[in-house]
Amino acid sequence: MAFDLSNYETVEDRLARFWTDHPDGRIHTDLVAQDGDQVIFRAAIYFHTDDTHPRATGYAEELRGSSPVNKTSHLENCETSAIGRALAGCGYATKGKRPSREEMSKVQRMSSEPDRPQLGSAAIRPGGFASPKQIGFIKKLAKDRGLDDLGTLEAIHEILGDTAVVVETLTSQQASRIIEAWK
Repeated sequence: MAFDLSNYETVEDRLARFWTDHPDGRIHTDLVAQDGDQVIFRAAIYFHTDDTHPRATGYAEELRGSSPVNKTSHLENCETSAIGRALAGCGYATKGKRPSREEMSKVQRMSSEPDRPQLGSAAIRPGGFASPKQIGFIKKLAKDRGLDDLGTLEAIHEILGDTAVVVETLTSQQASRIIEAWK
C-alpha cells in the first residue's frame, strides 16, 4: 500500500483536542440515510453550545459486514467517521490529512480485497445510494452550469420535486434523473 497509517490521526485524538479547545462546544450527529445494510451519518461541529450554525460538517458511509468491526458496529463506526471528517473540516487534522486513521484503514482493507464490490455499487445495493461516479458527474455538471453548492442543491430540489434530499444521500435513480436533466 502506498500510504502509511501512522500518518493519520485517530478520531479519538481529534476529539480530545476539540474538547480541550472548546469545552462548551457540541457535536451533533444524524443518521441521514439507511438502506438495508448501508448507512450514511452526518456530523456537525459547533465551537459553542449556543452557536446556531456549525463550523464544519462531515459525512460518512458504511456497510454492515464490510469488515470485522462492521459486522456488529457499522452504525457506530459510521458515526465516528463522520465526526472525524467534520473535525478535520474545522482544523483538527494536524498532520494535514483530512481522513482519519479509521477511514484509511478501511481504504487499505478494501484495496487488499480486489474482488470485493465498492460501497454504493449496484452489486451491493441495486437501486441503493448513488455511486461516487454519479455524484462526481453531478458535481461536474453543476460546475459546468456555473452553480455553487447552494445553486446545485436548489436545482436538484427543483428537478426531483423534493427539498429533503442532499447530494450525499441521493439514490441511484435520483442521480440518474439529475444527470439526464442536465445533459
